[in-house]
Amino acid sequence: MTPVDRTYHGWQHERVNFLFGLTGRRTAVVAAAVLLAAAPLAAAHLSGAVVAWPLSVLLLTLSCLRVAGRTLDEWMVTFVSFRLLKLRGHSQFRSGAFAPRSAGDPLSPAPMDLPGMLAPVRILEAETGSGAVMAVLHHPHERTWTAVARIGFPGIGLADAARHDAQVAAWGRLLAGLCVEGYPIVRVQALQRTVPDDGAELSRWHADHLAAVAPMQAAVVTAELLAMAVPTSVRREAYLAFTMDERRAAAGIRAAGGGEAGACAVLVRHVRALAGAISDAELEVSDWLAPRELAEVIRTGFDPGSAQPLAQRRAAQQSALLGGRPYPGLAAGVDPGLAGPVAADASWGSYQHDSAVSVSYVVYDWPRSQVYATALFPLLGDGTARRALSVYFQPLSPRDAERRVLTERTQRDVAIRMRQRTGQVVPEHERAALRRADAQDAARSAGHGLVRFTGYISVTVTEPGELADAMTSLEADAAAARIEIRRMWGAQDVGFALAALPAGLGLPRRRW
Repeated sequence: MTPVDRTYHGWQHERVNFLFGLTGRRTAVVAAAVLLAAAPLAAAHLSGAVVAWPLSVLLLTLSCLRVAGRTLDEWMVTFVSFRLLKLRGHSQFRSGAFAPRSAGDPLSPAPMDLPGMLAPVRILEAETGSGAVMAVLHHPHERTWTAVARIGFPGIGLADAARHDAQVAAWGRLLAGLCVEGYPIVRVQALQRTVPDDGAELSRWHADHLAAVAPMQAAVVTAELLAMAVPTSVRREAYLAFTMDERRAAAGIRAAGGGEAGACAVLVRHVRALAGAISDAELEVSDWLAPRELAEVIRTGFDPGSAQPLAQRRAAQQSALLGGRPYPGLAAGVDPGLAGPVAADASWGSYQHDSAVSVSYVVYDWPRSQVYATALFPLLGDGTARRALSVYFQPLSPRDAERRVLTERTQRDVAIRMRQRTGQVVPEHERAALRRADAQDAARSAGHGLVRFTGYISVTVTEPGELADAMTSLEADAAAARIEIRRMWGAQDVGFALAALPAGLGLPRRRW
């Protein structure tokens, strides 16, 4: 019997409308409009209707009229917030990379200097126990510690149906293993970046392996092939970021000596314990990024123009080490103090950072129909423009999952009952949402794990004139994948940090 590709569905939008398809804020605006309209009649003072009724119509328009999928009151809140931040100068960033070092310790690393929501983050160094060092991103405000792994994977584009199912099931087991009461790892970020390949490593390898006695004609033909291949080649970078909550790991941190060293030791212990589950998912951990490597990943995200010289430096250092020769140049990677951009400017619809400009989107709705395991592949693009896709997962403990699922079922059941009692037709999408909530409850009771997740996508170009074409291509690919994406108007700097950088920054708060 011919195997049939398995399909996937059942993800649930966690935002539940408050009343008759209205959110809580829109319900309050509609109620205010009704009260304004009724006030002149109740007071028998119709002259007040000259002011009250136009205001009532305005409020109803703000709450009901939609533009690009959002109501006018939502646009108004976003616009006012953006203008206030811009007036206070928070939309612009100028680097202080050359700020003086600590007066008490002049040899200490340069201070981190990152823009926007990345400003509190620091890159620390942790010993892995095998002589290597691992970078740890510490966010003191959220009290989180994040380790980032560079991932290699065989891909699923040419695999058969059985291989698809095995890989997806193994990834599900990895996430399910984190759905444990009190487990310190509270967030996982899977990031893929698609960038045009500069060919530095390939050219360096060719130069190192070209024999002195090779025929001149063969060398010329090979050089021409390399020159033709580089403009059309694509490099895909994959990272997994595991974030630990300091509050959940408090006992372990105290046992490890406390402080930053204790937190780093506990994080290293937990990510090493996940090595088996990661391997079972057919994901190969190439290495856990060291501080200079992680700083390079962040730096090349902000400044794509720096990628080629940094790659050439790394290739030259590797070539010297393999040949047993001393390497006199700068060490590979980037000093953590220089990881951020030199300058950045967030506008209403885009984000200008060093040599590039980006536009970021949030995945508003995943496919509602059943899809194959390769559904997200079109979002990665063909390499003509730089793209980054980040999917964040927040594993829920069994107790938290039970509470959230029961609340979800109750809210959706109440919404349907209120429509039925008022004689309204119940939309099929609300019935489908209730059925999915019931299915989630059944799966949870059977021992399956439950996760919150969301996705962000960014497209980056180095020539502003190419931005419109790159955006159109991304939006067309998202439509082909039956994924609804929305441009993050007024929050482009936040969207870029979430989509293109492996910082494990997290999901938005639950909207009840």
